[in-house]
Parts: sequence; C-alpha cells; structure tokens
Amino acid sequence: MTTTTKSKTVSAILPNYNYAHFFCSRLQEILSQTYQVSEIIILDDNSTDKSREIILPEIAKLQAMRPDIAVKHCFNRQNSGNVFSQWQKGIELSSAEYIWICELDDSAKPKFLETVMAPFKDDNVVLSFCNSKMINQKGELIIKDNLRKIKDFFRRRHVLGEYVVDGLTEINRSLAVFNSIPNVSATIIKNQSSLTTFLEEAKKYRLCGDWYFYLKVAAAGKIAYTNKTLNLHRIHSDSVTKKTALKERFAETKSIHKFARNTFKLQNNTIRRMEKIEIELAKKWKIKDN
Repeated sequence: MTTTTKSKTVSAILPNYNYAHFFCSRLQEILSQTYQVSEIIILDDNSTDKSREIILPEIAKLQAMRPDIAVKHCFNRQNSGNVFSQWQKGIELSSAEYIWICELDDSAKPKFLETVMAPFKDDNVVLSFCNSKMINQKGELIIKDNLRKIKDFFRRRHVLGEYVVDGLTEINRSLAVFNSIPNVSATIIKNQSSLTTFLEEAKKYRLCGDWYFYLKVAAAGKIAYTNKTLNLHRIHSDSVTKKTALKERFAETKSIHKFARNTFKLQNNTIRRMEKIEIELAKKWKIKDN
C-alpha cells in the first residue's frame, strides 16, 4: 500500500439499500486501494434484507483491524425514499477533504483512488473522474465499450485521453448536453459546504439528479478526467427501463437543458447540440415532444 505524509484525506461513503451481499467484497476493494482512505462511512437506508446482521460484525472487525481508519455508520429507522438524502448524510458525517461515494454494487480497480486523486494537486480541481465499464449481476462485462464512449453521442475526441479543464469548458463540451460522467462511483469530489445544498436541489429530479449535481459542482472549479477504465458499474436485470421512465427521463433532460441555458454562459454550438439530442431522444424513445 502506497501512501505519503502529503496525501489528502478521503472519505469512502458506502450507501446501502438491500445490497449487503456486496458489502464485504466492496469493503475489501476500498482497503486494497494503493491510496489509503482516511475514513469509511457506512449508511443503511432501512434495508429489508439482512444488511445489519451482515454489516455490523464487519464494522467491528474493521475497527479492530484498522484503527488508522475512522469508521462511522448510520442506520435509518425509516427509508428516506431518495438516494441523495443518503449522499447528503454521508457528506455531513465526513471530516475528510475529498468524498468518494462508493455504490456497494459497483467495483473499483486497486489504483482507482491513486489515479483519480492525482489531479487534486491543483487546488482548483473540484471533481475528478475516470472511465467505466458495465458489468452484470455476476460481475461479467456486458459490452466491451466503455461508458464514456457510449455516452459520447457526438464523438468528441477529448474523451480519448486525460485532461484538467475549467468547469465551464467541460459544461460546454459535454456536461450541459448530456450526463457525460459515467456514474458516481467513478468520481471523487472535493468536500465543500455547498455540496449538501446542491444535493437538496437535486432531489427535484428522480432520474437525473446526479447530472444536476455534477453541473453545480463543475461550475465551482476545474474538472479532471482520465480515460483509464478503473471503475465497473453494475447493471441489474430488474432495472430495465420502462416506457414511463423514458418519458420521465426525457422530461428531466429537457428541464436540465433549460436550467443549463438559464444558468451558464453556453456557446451556440452547445445549445445546438442540446436541441439535436432532444430531437434524437424523442425519436429513439418514441416520445411526442410538445
């Protein structure tokens, strides 16, 4: 395990709802990172499986074996009904400089944290992320392409390498047009007091709240990216998108486009791509756009 006295502190936040069967392997991945976390925050949103029976003994083991890592946990008595409430709670409990929201069913390569933390040597970087691939419930790759390539509707070449850019540049290049960040587990975010406010605002979106959150964070500083695929995002068979969800996602996409146009200084080309993607999505999802 590599670490230095100059390492910035990182909180690994593990929100759980009925995913306890992934807990032990996910925890081991975090402990095996070549860049050590300083804090682990474990949350349970009133799971209906045996989450607490599995997690509580593991917390006791972790505290005994790794006294160098602060361990906190919070188990809800009632389900919050919103994933962003759990993200908020984890951030509120965190005392570290940087936040890693580790969805329990996702997976990270050992050098994920070391690689994605590197750009934070620039104090103006507020969000750093890597590429991802999709896996199924068994941990098998679903498709060979990475998520950034799939999401990059306009095939813009900046996604092929790595970069650090001003947030407004990233917003114009992609983030105002579509959610170009693969998923939250692939992301490290600088801890700042405004994060919980951003998440409170994100709750008005059921399907696209993370996209709204990334836009708000991006506007506050620089964004860093590496094309290395160091995160695996798990897709479950019961998460097949239904027609009603597509209609809702389309409506939320248009809402976020409107928010971006009203909030940021967007280039004409960015606005044209936003309009084009709305037309393409309406056609693809067979939605009548009034």
